[in-house]
Amino acid sequence: MQLFQTTLKVIIFSALVCLLTVNILPTTYRLTVSTPISNAGSNTSEFLLSTSSWVQAISVLESSKIQLITMQNAEKVGGFVAFNHSGGRVDATLVEKKPHELQYHLRFHEEHQARMRIHIKPATQHITIVVQGEVLSPLIGSLNALLTKYYLEKIIQTAVNEMNSKLQLQSTGQSDK
Repeated sequence: MQLFQTTLKVIIFSALVCLLTVNILPTTYRLTVSTPISNAGSNTSEFLLSTSSWVQAISVLESSKIQLITMQNAEKVGGFVAFNHSGGRVDATLVEKKPHELQYHLRFHEEHQARMRIHIKPATQHITIVVQGEVLSPLIGSLNALLTKYYLEKIIQTAVNEMNSKLQLQSTGQSDK
């Protein structure tokens, strides 16, 4: 009986330490992906600031099981794109569109929100994507924030690489003409 009580105390103490440790971690995150633009041409900004282009680049990630659900007025402010993935649903709303910048509000399965900014610097031919997010889950939000930051960075980097590849193919196709 004494051994059982001691074991139970150790398990409860370990669970409390784990909960405290998890809740100490931040529930917000920020990630930045910046890369040079390949073969910048006359329609590069239009291509890189097109919601449809990003949707196509993200849908290449078959291993992530990301599926497009709907896309309504995606190129206009207020436009909406919804994805399904293994972790739930992601809704993206275009909230601001400028000549060299797009901003989206992202909502992840109703417990997490983020703001994504895609900015093109024509002078340096760089694209920079910044995502700032906050997880609203009270108990495991900090772990969710760390995982989301990790996976989002990989997804965005892959999408940027896909966009750069498409730009290279477009410039090759134009130079063959």
